[in-house]
Amino acid sequence: MKPDLMLHGGRVVTHDGEFDGGVAITDGRIVAIGRRDAMPAAEREIDLQGRVLMPGVIDPHCHLGVDYEYDDDMRTETAAAASGGVTTVLLFIRNANGLYGEFYKDRRARAEAQAFVNFGFHFGIQREEHISDIRRVAAETGVQSFKCHMGYEPGNPIGIVSSTDAWIFGAMREVVQLPRGVISVHCENTELAAMLKKEVMKTGRQDLPAYTESRPSFVEEEAIARVIRLSALTRCPLYIVHTSVGAGPKMAAEARARGVDVTVETCPHYLLRRAADPDLDARAKISPPLRDQHEVDGLWRGVLDGTVGTFGTDHVPFRKNGGDLWSEKPGVVSFAWELPLMLQYAVHERGMPLSRLVELNSYNPARRFGLAPRKGTISVGADADLVVVDLDEERTVTHDGKGTCLYEGWTLRGWPVMTLVGGRVVYADGQVDDSLRGTGHCVTVPASEKG
Repeated sequence: MKPDLMLHGGRVVTHDGEFDGGVAITDGRIVAIGRRDAMPAAEREIDLQGRVLMPGVIDPHCHLGVDYEYDDDMRTETAAAASGGVTTVLLFIRNANGLYGEFYKDRRARAEAQAFVNFGFHFGIQREEHISDIRRVAAETGVQSFKCHMGYEPGNPIGIVSSTDAWIFGAMREVVQLPRGVISVHCENTELAAMLKKEVMKTGRQDLPAYTESRPSFVEEEAIARVIRLSALTRCPLYIVHTSVGAGPKMAAEARARGVDVTVETCPHYLLRRAADPDLDARAKISPPLRDQHEVDGLWRGVLDGTVGTFGTDHVPFRKNGGDLWSEKPGVVSFAWELPLMLQYAVHERGMPLSRLVELNSYNPARRFGLAPRKGTISVGADADLVVVDLDEERTVTHDGKGTCLYEGWTLRGWPVMTLVGGRVVYADGQVDDSLRGTGHCVTVPASEKG
């Protein structure tokens, strides 16, 4: 029987190398890899014309349905993700009012009706009973990843409940019992951040650097050191989200040398923007904050030397108030631009190999969150979640959707031109195929649903 689709004539890049050729796809999975003359004829063929074929981006860090209506976010934001070569997004979801079993079922069903790309969940620890429920809800839902927040003082603009050390330690003791369990932590010392915020607020300042000064680098570094120690004690795998300090990757590397299973994530805004950039104001407020060039340089060293493990966007659409810095909601959007930003600034400008970009964007997130070997790679049997990239195409960033974009007007070289999710072309010729809304699959499911 002929494959459904063949992509040929491309430069195929994986985490461990590249070759000239393409892939054949049947029923949403890759069934053959190689040159066109080595693969069977297919029902449909696409000539890549020398463009790059990579595994689709797995964005391990986003928040949808926080400020805008959840169903609408799942539609608009996963469409934006598809246009950026993203084929799977993992949402950090919070339920402050109860446990996660029914909450998961509701959020999953609503996402399945709207999503253009695959999606999955991490559960936020927002109540003490969430900790004792971890093993039960993991078995019921298939979710193996749980997040503890730090750094959010009571009364914060988005209502997040920060975890105490006891919550983090207790959650780690439960999560380590899971087959693929991992604890994600937002690392900032909550008490220090609250104290310093009060001090800076008294000055009356409203400039973006004032927010950064209220949460200085040592506040994050101290928390990173503390959760690494707790991870070592419990032997629970640790994922440090949205790292903004250059010392973070080095601290994690030193811990890994001692046998601690810790992964560092950073985001494009921490690599490309600074708090003092003159075009930024309170709308660029993010938690942790944008920092200075010293921290930017340290993060780039981690990206290039392998001590940063993954890229995430921390994509969250917020309605910004455009006024008071201290009540502004922290967060920006970048689903559509993370890949072109990294092609421009990591690959073209800094010479990072494309295979390293695949490692950061696809292979490592898939392994960290239990999606391998179906996701994050181009191999026979893997899901046909793929992105075609034109390394020389230049476009200017424009944004007319939800949330705050920090890159408006930037001209970038290297863009996704086609995105396939489960073998279906969801994005091509600058357009997302609206007929494919609701075809994205949930990737965090109970064992009984896995094929």
